[in-house]
Amino acid sequence: MKLRKQGNSLTITIPASFHKKEGDEFLMHLEENGSIILIPKIPNMFEGKEDFSMYQTEEWKDLYKPTGREWNE
Repeated sequence: MKLRKQGNSLTITIPASFHKKEGDEFLMHLEENGSIILIPKIPNMFEGKEDFSMYQTEEWKDLYKPTGREWNE
């Protein structure tokens, strides 16, 4: 791979064999040794959700069953 100048930026061409498509977004991390790590950006699953909209009470109903005197407290 080779860096190329495009405007005021440098670009790296990713081979088609990596199966990435135009518009894919990445986070970039520069290591102390000069290595560049590209991390695929994943969508925020909570973005645009109402508070507690993903909470499903039926999943939690049997999690805690009181026993003995706890039942009366």
